[in-house]
Amino acid sequence: MSSVSPALSGAVTIAREMVRCGVSRAVTGRLPDRAERVTAPWLASVLGREVRSVSLLSQDSGTAARARIALDAEPGRVFVKLTPRDVRQQLLMNVVGLGHREVLFYRAVAADVPIRVPRCYAAFDDPALGRIALVLEDLTGKATFRDVRDDVSVAEAGAVVDAFADLHAALWESPRLTGPLAALGPLRRSPVVGVFGRALVRRALARPAAPVADLVPAALARRSRVVTENLEAIDDFWAAQPRTLTHGDPHLGNLFFEGASPGFLDWQVATICPGIRDVAYFLVTSLTPANAREHERRLVDRYGERLAAAGITSDPDTLWTSYRAIAAEAYIAALATAGAGERMQPRAVARSGVARASAAVQALDTFDAIADLVGLRRG
Repeated sequence: MSSVSPALSGAVTIAREMVRCGVSRAVTGRLPDRAERVTAPWLASVLGREVRSVSLLSQDSGTAARARIALDAEPGRVFVKLTPRDVRQQLLMNVVGLGHREVLFYRAVAADVPIRVPRCYAAFDDPALGRIALVLEDLTGKATFRDVRDDVSVAEAGAVVDAFADLHAALWESPRLTGPLAALGPLRRSPVVGVFGRALVRRALARPAAPVADLVPAALARRSRVVTENLEAIDDFWAAQPRTLTHGDPHLGNLFFEGASPGFLDWQVATICPGIRDVAYFLVTSLTPANAREHERRLVDRYGERLAAAGITSDPDTLWTSYRAIAAEAYIAALATAGAGERMQPRAVARSGVARASAAVQALDTFDAIADLVGLRRG
């Protein structure tokens, strides 16, 4: 009997999730699907205390629907994440499993990680309808937030790198990665998502979207062929390296600061993979190119030294080469975001991300570093 091809399996999954999205929008369900349906009785049931009244303070929707809600009981205000209002975003969330990943993070590990994350009061998913509901700490007035076009100081970058090292050390090659957290494996290695994810990567690298095409020199596009032509081998290489739990999408819009201390939001793409990916993704996207080039080697060394203090040793030169190579992930993400158009990010945000990532992979000789690490011919 021949096995079902990944492409066919993916198509079946998309069709199934389209039906699930349609059903979800036609029935009430046990989880609210929009902020207006977060009622006092529902909050009382999930918080385990009497709640007599609620009021909607603000709301918006992207890859999740988000709302700030006031209530007449402790904690006074909550931040609620629900299924996206846009059906295309809901389909994306269900196919990729974004909501499930974040719910799993908060249920299984958030209370144990040695970094600051929002307190979770309740985390639910409804597989039958493809809905999720998270009731989290409202950080308004407690923390400061940045836009992805902003940048951090070198001192702030150091604090974030320290937090990454603490998170990664806590779950470095932990048995939990193959136990309760196993579903957080790399998306491109998923039998369903992977085939479409790899196609998206190849398209983003080969044909940068028109609004950012001027930021990608022709020579850089040619050198990126080492990725488009060897993506499976590259993914296999990273999968064979020591693994830990990573945030997966640590751009500045997914962080907050309480004074000088960083915290981390939005765990929709929490991923089991090499920890250096978080470091590269953050530094490439959140430092100015000038600061990144001047300080990133010292920051990578700082990350390695903090891991070493926790008993996890690595060769500094190998760690630096890994950083140079895996910076490609920030570049790929920036190009993919630009390719998704304004429904994902405004044009100015997309251009900012591609400009920083393009500068980084050129300065770091990222594609040569990939070839050298994986044993491929340089482009």
